[in-house]
Amino acid sequence: MNILVIAHYQSDGSPCASFVHDQVKAYHALGHNVRVIVPIAVGKGGFQESSRFSTLQREFDNIWYLHMRFLSLSNFGKNGFNTKSAIGSLRWHLPLVLNNFQPDIIHAHTLGFDSDIGTWLKKKLGCPLVVTTHGSDITVPYLEGKKDWLKSCCDQTDAVVGVSSKLIHQLKDCGTRTRLQSILNGFAIEHLSATAKTPDTWLQVCNLIPSKHADTTIRAFAMHLEKHPNAHLTIIGHGGERAKLESLCVELGISHAVHFTGALPNRDVLAKMAATQFFVMPSHPEGFGIVYLEAMANGCITIGTEGEGIADLIISGKNGFLVPPDAPNTIAQVIDWCLANQEDSAAITEHGRCDALNLTWAENAQAYTLLFKELIGK
Repeated sequence: MNILVIAHYQSDGSPCASFVHDQVKAYHALGHNVRVIVPIAVGKGGFQESSRFSTLQREFDNIWYLHMRFLSLSNFGKNGFNTKSAIGSLRWHLPLVLNNFQPDIIHAHTLGFDSDIGTWLKKKLGCPLVVTTHGSDITVPYLEGKKDWLKSCCDQTDAVVGVSSKLIHQLKDCGTRTRLQSILNGFAIEHLSATAKTPDTWLQVCNLIPSKHADTTIRAFAMHLEKHPNAHLTIIGHGGERAKLESLCVELGISHAVHFTGALPNRDVLAKMAATQFFVMPSHPEGFGIVYLEAMANGCITIGTEGEGIADLIISGKNGFLVPPDAPNTIAQVIDWCLANQEDSAAITEHGRCDALNLTWAENAQAYTLLFKELIGK
């Protein structure tokens, strides 16, 4: 089938967002034709081979990409102008998109900007629209009480896929009658490596923003370090919270044992996971988090937050651990238990690794393909 994907740009070294690119490669491997539209504001940064001002078409890993520039007013235009501008740009470039390519299905990522573009294309081309919600595009407006807006976005689609059951429950609460389905994310299995673990090493990988709660990890590590002075914590990622988090380490007297790396390529992140014993990310709210899958597959004892998307995969005490929100003492206790019960924690690690290996992008693409075929058949 011909799949047209819409995904706004994220700066992670891939042509749009790494998880989208991995997914479309899986579609391609199944024999489908895929084209990807990536709206990028004029003058903003973009993929390394793209101009900051002109629309460009390129192939990456045999996937056709259109890096489509549009005029943006940044946050001032988020209530309508940016979307209209992007649709205007797409109207101009649509003959390029449709050259020897007639979409059977449109797959947009996130509700709002991308789904609005997808809605316009659905009406223009007369083919079904599926939107995947990844977390913040739902949780933020949901917590702000914007249920009517979420319902309106969903009602214009043929199906909305949530990367966790938590997101589906929130959309059901908004009252939409659109088909809702949960399909868990996959991860790029090809970059896994076998490396000896360094004992009592901790790792968190995330954007350094408040919802990731890296400060909770740091406080838990400070408690742990009092009993285990050889422990070490690495935090990978960039964001506005870094200075605040570094100051917290100074305040707690643990700077010597905490390393901030900034953002790293995914391959380097996975190599670090392979050598690390504990992965901790007590984020909330959290849609799902592919990084949990990567950590589990790399043999890390993985700790997430109760009631968040990762609860669809982690069963606490069986293949990882879930802790209450904002509970550094519980995190420290879990890791102390793991160190004191090596045989049991090794079994938990192996269960986590096996469960994560069942969630590849190939499996994910198969599930989406079944949904697409059903919608096309209708």
